[in-house]
Amino acid sequence: MKKLLLSIFIFLTIIIIDIKVQGAYTANGISNFPESYRPYLEVLQSKHPEWSFTALYTELDWNYVIDNENVFGKNLVPKSYTDEWKNTNPGEYNIEVDSGWVDSSRKSVEYAMDPRNFLNDVRIFQFEGLSYVENLNQINTIEKILYGTEFYNNIVSYINTQGQTVTMNEKYADLILRAAQTSKVSSYHLASRIKQEVGPFLSHSSISGKVARV
Repeated sequence: MKKLLLSIFIFLTIIIIDIKVQGAYTANGISNFPESYRPYLEVLQSKHPEWSFTALYTELDWNYVIDNENVFGKNLVPKSYTDEWKNTNPGEYNIEVDSGWVDSSRKSVEYAMDPRNFLNDVRIFQFEGLSYVENLNQINTIEKILYGTEFYNNIVSYINTQGQTVTMNEKYADLILRAAQTSKVSSYHLASRIKQEVGPFLSHSSISGKVARV
């Protein structure tokens, strides 16, 4: 039986790796997923009836993908993991490719590449589509993502090149939405990355305007 490498959207794109097809294509609805995916998606659908699922069928063969991912030093796991997760080949076992990180086993690569292992309420968001979709990007939801940070419900102000403080008529959520519209990238993804990479404080050095360009 062939395996598929699927990609999901919630609008989820689940990557289907497996069958060699004549060009990648998408198919909407749970019924268009392989049978082994459907029970997991049906549970999610019952909990979240507003979600929609899209299968992305690729031209990639499962074994071809795993062979190319299972290359020494390409995919790493913490050295503290059990041997089941680590490459135990002679001469390659427990060699730190990066500090505290060693090469992973083929089995762990296969686990990480199989979307069915992550079709639950917590893990499924790794498959969320990141393109900008007009009716799915809302200011109030961006604000919910920013909640708990100094970006939340806050008017934008900055210091210009003359050293003057400029206060805008827009909030950070407004600018994030506009950036999403311009870049065609999901505003929720942009807001989440800002929160993750910059942190909750406007005082972070990376947005001070004083960090030299590399």
